[in-house]
Amino acid sequence: MALPLFALIVGILLSPCLDPAAVWICLPLAILISFAKRWCALIAVGLLGAGVSSVQPTVPPDPDNSATRVIGKLTKAPEWHGVGTYLDMELLSVDAQRYRGRARLTEFMDDPAQRALFDALNLGSGDRVEIVVKLHRPGVYRDPGVFDNRRHLERQGIYWTGTIRNPRLITVLARGWHGPDRLKNWIQARIEAPFRARPEIAGLVLGMVLGRKYRLTAEIERKFQAGGLVYLVVVAGFHLAIVASAALWLARLVSWKRKTRLLIVLGCALAYAAVVDGQTPVYRAALAVLFMVAGKLLDRGYAVLNATAAAAFILLLVDPASLEDSSFQMTFAAVLAVTAIGVPASQWALGWLREGLKDFGDASKDSNLSIPAADWRVSRRVWCERHSLPNSVLTIPWRLALIAGEALVMSLCVEMIFAVFMVESFHRLSPVSPMVNVPAGIITAMVTPLALLLVLLPRPAAALAGWVITELLDLLLKVLDLALQLPYATLRVPSPPIWVWGMYAMAAAILIVAIRKRWTRVCLGSIPAVLTIQGLIAFKDFSPKPPQVVTMTFLDVGQGDAALIEFPSGYRMLIDGGGVSSGRFLDLRDESTFSIGESVLSPYFFSRGIRRLDAVVLTHAHHDHMDGLFNVIENFKVGEFWLGRNPMIPRYRELIERIQEKQIPIRWVTAGETIGPFTVLHPPAAWVPRRNDQNNDSVVLLLKAGAATALLTGDIERSIPVPEKVDVLKVPHHGSKGVKVRPQAAVRVISVGENNPFGHPHESALPALRTDRLGAITVTLESHPKVTLTEWRRSCRIGFLFESH
Repeated sequence: MALPLFALIVGILLSPCLDPAAVWICLPLAILISFAKRWCALIAVGLLGAGVSSVQPTVPPDPDNSATRVIGKLTKAPEWHGVGTYLDMELLSVDAQRYRGRARLTEFMDDPAQRALFDALNLGSGDRVEIVVKLHRPGVYRDPGVFDNRRHLERQGIYWTGTIRNPRLITVLARGWHGPDRLKNWIQARIEAPFRARPEIAGLVLGMVLGRKYRLTAEIERKFQAGGLVYLVVVAGFHLAIVASAALWLARLVSWKRKTRLLIVLGCALAYAAVVDGQTPVYRAALAVLFMVAGKLLDRGYAVLNATAAAAFILLLVDPASLEDSSFQMTFAAVLAVTAIGVPASQWALGWLREGLKDFGDASKDSNLSIPAADWRVSRRVWCERHSLPNSVLTIPWRLALIAGEALVMSLCVEMIFAVFMVESFHRLSPVSPMVNVPAGIITAMVTPLALLLVLLPRPAAALAGWVITELLDLLLKVLDLALQLPYATLRVPSPPIWVWGMYAMAAAILIVAIRKRWTRVCLGSIPAVLTIQGLIAFKDFSPKPPQVVTMTFLDVGQGDAALIEFPSGYRMLIDGGGVSSGRFLDLRDESTFSIGESVLSPYFFSRGIRRLDAVVLTHAHHDHMDGLFNVIENFKVGEFWLGRNPMIPRYRELIERIQEKQIPIRWVTAGETIGPFTVLHPPAAWVPRRNDQNNDSVVLLLKAGAATALLTGDIERSIPVPEKVDVLKVPHHGSKGVKVRPQAAVRVISVGENNPFGHPHESALPALRTDRLGAITVTLESHPKVTLTEWRRSCRIGFLFESH
């Protein structure tokens, strides 16, 4: 299956570069020729991949830009996701017009009375409902290197999002069957019941066993990210393999026929996939289990690589766009790393020990073993006989050591491959990850089946099992804490140049061949090469060359501000860091772990190879300017921090404490100061900040670059002395109506969030370039400023392999 899969992938990658009509015309011809020339079958498969990839779903037209009456059917029960409750529905009509596609609506409820009204609706899967809501396309941050959430949702068929303002706007027209919802809720309630006194453990169990991460605390999630253990709370092939293995072990305890045991394994795997809502990684693993069971039932054997290739082939035929999904890539890369590298490496390094432990007490088999294994067995048996000890006293510790050793070898092999994905997708290297993964994997293998047994166990036994699970997870968290305290335990790294990955691929390929061929000297030489290149990625500065003229990039951070200024000297300054989601704007309870600094600013800087910011400026202490800076100072080296006069609100105090912990110098700026090319226009030295007027606390800077000028205004609303004319103006306060600072400007930029709840920008602030419509906007400060839209696009799918470059 490897060659057909390769041909399919090549076809998918080349699809945007080919004419779809020509592809479909040539496909039947290639199929006919393949009967005479079998190699032409690969061309036919490639054309098939290009053809199915060219079939793009048609996005439904936009509804009116106002509240509409939507009728649809809920595809699943409402789910709490940290900052609101999600309702996924299949649209049937919009304002009495037939419609198709799915919508994800969010209900923000912090008022107990509204929560009670919503709960009284008792919504569930299959309910036909009517909702008054304004639909819009899913929000997306249009910055290079940032995750495209809109495309992610559209691949799931979700084309619209919206906010339900009040539960009274929901009308239930017909009820669906809530049986599956009740079953899933019952299972969840049974699993989390023993952990009511430990909500953080309950959230971790639900994430590890059912894939429901929304109960996971932000602190634990950050630790798992730092330790490279996020895969443990994303139910995927590893969890399904644990369930299938446990089912097979239990089935072997019963004297059933072989086919019956295999069908039980398949049933358990499919049932588990259904319980965890059939998340995409679980579908892939379930398909692989299906191939395994089918092969065994038909007595065809089971080749892991062939089954994996067949599963990938089918999944790509159904959804060619999944090739761009990092989850898809990592799933099959992990299987490849384990089977093609880990297993041979483990057999080479520890095969003698496994061979020696098998039938340890049977001396008649010693002559059939390798010399090292036979010598080891004989000497250990003699030792046991001399001390009158049973063999188990010796074999049990060695078996545990074998399991740990094989797990470590597998982990190292997987991490060698995963380094590419971790750096390019998550911009992180975790040197402790291979070591932490050994106890983490063993604990997860114990916790997953034990937690599932909680569904069936009576209360006393469930309490005991819950205590065991709690102790195991506490042990995991302690091990993780200790590992993360080590120097360089986890590193945030930018994307390196392509030539570095080329070197890494060559070194890794040589190491893989050396492992499979058991070339000791080559292996000992290539391991340092792989580690050296990883060290180069971790510590070498690959930041881009400075621009020839002062360049300003106004980033799309939603309803907030963030601007990067780069100078020909290499000096880089960030002004504000965004940081507010919709729920926080509405002062709602927010338990989500999403952060503008981590999910938007950091990926943008990392994708450009930036490691250091020479200065960071906070214009004023509002969350939509300040919150993203917490992650910035954690992920990047910062030369100094510029602050004005702000009320000492708790979040601002926390920021100052974090700055001081990082030992970043603070520069307190006031009007009249000249700092390099910047002149501070506000606030004056005698300014007294007020809690209810924080916009006017804004630091206002005038930047002079040769003959060109730029006015950076924060959210200032009051009238202050500014030049009558500038070349570039950052329009104050997201273009609100009450702004009084309005100099003439050749280029006007408004940083504003799409579909924000404030109606920004006001028409009086227009015309202007808007980040909500244009994405990141780059302006070069020349005598005639030039504007460049830096939203990342590609015309050929091959580009996704190098999207960070």
